[in-house]
Amino acid sequence: MKTHSRAAALSACVLASVALPAIAADRVHAGQWVGSWTDGKTTRATSSCMSKSDADAMNGDAKSIQAYLEKTIPPSICQLSDIKVDGNKVSYAATCGAAGVRSNTTTYHGDSFESVDSKGAKSEAKRVGACT
Repeated sequence: MKTHSRAAALSACVLASVALPAIAADRVHAGQWVGSWTDGKTTRATSSCMSKSDADAMNGDAKSIQAYLEKTIPPSICQLSDIKVDGNKVSYAATCGAAGVRSNTTTYHGDSFESVDSKGAKSEAKRVGACT
């Protein structure tokens, strides 16, 4: 009986260790997001609806994140490069016309995020529920 209990406990530990990385990989959840953006001089409110497919892209690898970002920031406006994913952090460089290159780092927490770029602009948002 002891061996059977140990085997069950070991199986539970193995399943938990496999499941935890999948849960931890969810950087964002689908839904309505509200927040703010500031460059130190101007502050504006932000609001957007993130679909399940958009959230799936942002929870993926650098390639899926690049595809999503290029959908929201078209290459005709900014050229994105050096996209990196490290757990709940995503960073990239954006070259936007005369503004030059800005590096951006965003830290995700599932239902919230904060972002800062190399020129001092900051944004933050939280998920407030289903899309409206």
